[in-house]
Amino acid sequence: MSEAQLHDSIGQFARFLAGLTQRLDPSAGWYGVFVRRDPDGLRACLEGRDLPPWDVVESLLYDLSQLPGEHAVSTAGARARRLHAQALAEHDARPGGRPALRERLAVRVREERRMALRVRDLEAAARAAGPGQADRPAEELAWARDDHARAGARVGELRARLEALEEAEVEAGRRAKGRAKAGGGARGKPPARPRGARFAGLETPEEAALAEAEEYASAPAPAAAPRGARFAGAYGQEPTDGDRPTGRPAAAPATAEARRAAATAVSRLAHLRATADGGLAHAELCAAANRPAPEIPLLIEELERAGLASDVPTLLWEAACLPPAGLAAAADALAAAGRAADGACLLRQAVARPVAEVAQAALELLGRDRAAQALELLAALVRSRAPEEAAAAAALAPGTLGPLLLEAAGSVSPHRHSDIAHALRAAHP
Repeated sequence: MSEAQLHDSIGQFARFLAGLTQRLDPSAGWYGVFVRRDPDGLRACLEGRDLPPWDVVESLLYDLSQLPGEHAVSTAGARARRLHAQALAEHDARPGGRPALRERLAVRVREERRMALRVRDLEAAARAAGPGQADRPAEELAWARDDHARAGARVGELRARLEALEEAEVEAGRRAKGRAKAGGGARGKPPARPRGARFAGLETPEEAALAEAEEYASAPAPAAAPRGARFAGAYGQEPTDGDRPTGRPAAAPATAEARRAAATAVSRLAHLRATADGGLAHAELCAAANRPAPEIPLLIEELERAGLASDVPTLLWEAACLPPAGLAAAADALAAAGRAADGACLLRQAVARPVAEVAQAALELLGRDRAAQALELLAALVRSRAPEEAAAAAALAPGTLGPLLLEAAGSVSPHRHSDIAHALRAAHP
């Protein structure tokens, strides 16, 4: 690294990462796994030539937390997150950053799909294995699930980076327009083009989007979407099967038995972590995510109490992969327990699944009177998918999900609101 590089954000993060790994054993823990699996990629990150995904950094921090006498892990984690975010922002803002991100995202999406197929095949092999033959398929399945979880996390991270880059460019364009407007005022008002669909050919893409947003804002606004099961089908149509919420009961209060079950699961996990058996530990987290929904907040509490807070994101990722009804039940339980941040994390991760499943999960949440969580889920969908993909979620229940999808897009940005409005009009002329 040159002297100049040592003082930029990427260089600062590389130095932090190198200092972190110097305290770790390259033959043990997750660090040992990364050294064996991708030594060249790890070396590139340590030398500042590339940036690791956050899940890799998080795993290294977990290794650090297992060392005797380490008491500054929480501080190291906060510093790692800050330096990593700064390095990513600098890296992505370089010329060619957007095309490079899109190319890498396409690779990661293919990887995620490939890992999903491998998990499915290994699950079938594990079910077909006879007595005494299940150990190897179970271990391979645990590793495949870990690979799948990491691939999904990296897809989400890349989509978030693209979104941040887009928002930064939009904001820079707004500031440039503001400066041009202020500078032109003294010379007389020129920068006005005709607006509306009939003049679309005369507008730049940015101006067209702004015009569409202004045109939509000036139109009569639909009534605010009522919330809850009792308002199903109240948007000018009779409810279809997809519109009808399930009316599932709210999360039940935690029982002593549920607390014991959560404590037992975390005790097993702690033992596996102590023996450095990462594959089986991940399998334990997968099993925990499939426990009854009211136990999810209890599991998180026990993980935090046992010093295993770094396993919480993995637990939430596995819960995000549950069927829509199970996902909604988990989000409901987290909201009932007052764990809003964990619930938001769960819902953000859930948008990696097919759009139709996201839509069904939103309906399940509405059926549980969790309108805020349904809105959070759809906002995450709007952030991470192309407008046409996100708008397809409304097809399952247009009268219910259409207005909610617009509301979610508006909470993201006016630009996204305009895109989703246009996509909805195109899909449902």
